[in-house]
Parts: sequence; C-alpha cells; structure tokens
Amino acid sequence: MLSYTATVILTCIRFFVTLPYQRLLIYNTVQPAQEIKKLASSGFKTGTTERAKLWIVIAAWRQRKRDELQFVAVAATVMTAIITASFSWPNVLSSHWTGPAFWYASLSLCISAIFLSSQQLSLLSLIENKDASESNVDKPECERPSATLTIRRHLRQILIEKIEVTQKKNNDKPELHTGEKSSMVMTTGSVGAGGRLGAGRFKPTDIEAQHEAGDEQLTAPSSTRWTFSWRVMFVWQCPIMLIAYSTVFYMVGLFVVVCTPVLEVRKWGLDSYVAVVYMASLGVSVWLFGFCSYGAYDYIHDNHGPGRHLLDELAQRISILSNGVIPKQKKTNVSA
Repeated sequence: MLSYTATVILTCIRFFVTLPYQRLLIYNTVQPAQEIKKLASSGFKTGTTERAKLWIVIAAWRQRKRDELQFVAVAATVMTAIITASFSWPNVLSSHWTGPAFWYASLSLCISAIFLSSQQLSLLSLIENKDASESNVDKPECERPSATLTIRRHLRQILIEKIEVTQKKNNDKPELHTGEKSSMVMTTGSVGAGGRLGAGRFKPTDIEAQHEAGDEQLTAPSSTRWTFSWRVMFVWQCPIMLIAYSTVFYMVGLFVVVCTPVLEVRKWGLDSYVAVVYMASLGVSVWLFGFCSYGAYDYIHDNHGPGRHLLDELAQRISILSNGVIPKQKKTNVSA
C-alpha cells in the first residue's frame, strides 16, 4: 500500500512538472527508449534482422534528439535577447518586484539550456562508426566489425546496463554473466578466503581492451541487461525542460509587469487599460495554444483512429509517466 501511494504521488508530480513539454518528453525520449530496450533485449548479433532494426531505431532517436537540442539552442538564444530587451521598458521600475525576479530566473534557465544543449549535441557526435576500410566498404554500417562496439555505446547513452553477479557452486567465486565481462572485471585479490569480497572491487574497463571476449558475448541477449531508467530520461529531457520553464517564467514576469496597476488596485489610468487588454489577449492565446497542441498530435499514434478521446490521451500519458511503459493501442478500422 505504501509503495502504491508513493508511485501515485510520484506520477502526479511527473505529470504536472512535465506538463509544459510533455509531448516532447514522450515522443523524443521515453518512447524511443522503450523501442530500443525492446530490440536490445533480444540481442544484436551480426547478420540478424534485430541488429538492423536496432541500428535504424538508434539512428532515428539520435537524429530526433539532435533536432530537439538544436531547437533548444536557437530558442534559448532568442529568449535571452527578448528578456534582455524587456528590462529596458519604462514600466519595469514601477512594477511589482516579482516581475523582474521571474525574468532574471528565466534568463538563468536560458543560459543553462544553451550550454547543456551544446554539451549533449557534442555527446551525440562523439560515438560514430568510422570503419571505412576497403574490406568493409561494401557492407552496411550496421554489419561492420566496429558496429558492435558502436551499438553498445549508443545503448549506454539512453539505457542502463544492469550487471548481474552469480555464485559458482564449487568455490562461490562471483562470475559475471555472459556478455558482461566486457563491462566490468574483478580486480586481483578481490575474492578472499571463503568466497567473500575482500579489499578488491569491481572497476570499469575499456571495452576495446576486452574485445577478445568476442561478438557472441558482446551481443548476447538478456531480458534484464538493458533497463529503462528515469534518471537517464531526466538527463536527456533537461534542455527542453529548461527552455520550457524559461518561457513560463518569462510569461509570468510579463503578466506581473504589465498587470501591476490592476493587481495593486492603483488609480485607474492608461496602464490599467493596457493591463485589461493584455489579460484578454493572454486568455485567448493560452486557449488557442492548448487547443492547437492537442489537435496537432490528435492522430500521431499508430493505430489511433477518429474515435480517440481526451481521456484516452490522458490515461496513456499517466501510464507512460508512471512506469515508462507505453500501453498498447486499440486498433480502429478507418474507412476510406
């Protein structure tokens, strides 16, 4: 009961915190991670269809994420210019202090978004399959010898590689499962008398140094090896989160600055008329944004037909934000 209550509370927090950018979180981060996890769990041996599909899905995720990060960098730069210019308005000095405070907060988020998006763009470009030797020039990229290591590195960018340790019946010496020896090794002297772990410890090793493990071990299937992680999801969605909340903070600050004469019940004047017109236009803008955002994604899901309702969409989002699993869609027959 306690665990269920904690899950419900955490899901509610995720739902409302991610509301300004929920669509992008689901379609650019969570959904690709689930598709990659499903394909990676069955292994990716050379020459298999799973390997080719996994390569395509990873490439699609990287391109989608690149586009998102480039958008964040441009949007944050534009927002920085807008916020800086807004401080020169004459009514800022007479407005409530919370207006400029929200603008300063928005500016700091924009600067953080610029640096973080640039950093993640460079991370996406660090791992590339550069095996262009003459013996492999006619092979597809996903079938070249270096592709196995490249795939593993890509998987580590979006999933968690779970290391499992088993005990041998004879001497109780810990042994890593097949395919995990390339990730971690036991240091010398780490197993003491009686099979207990001594002063030694597990330490990560360079994957190229363990290449002698062979392609069979590097690509061995395991249902628990590659796992979904909300921590990794948070890292990759952080730039879009920063620019989304920067925009929200700017709009809140703009509302305070423009509407201060009405909020503080000052003597009715020209500033009050401006505030009323602004609040009316803001209400219309927010309604149009919400309506068009829902309509733009109305039929984006596979197997979704005209019968989809808002409650179905909300139920799907809650399921994804609860456990990261995308529920199966009900197929609908759509006549021409």
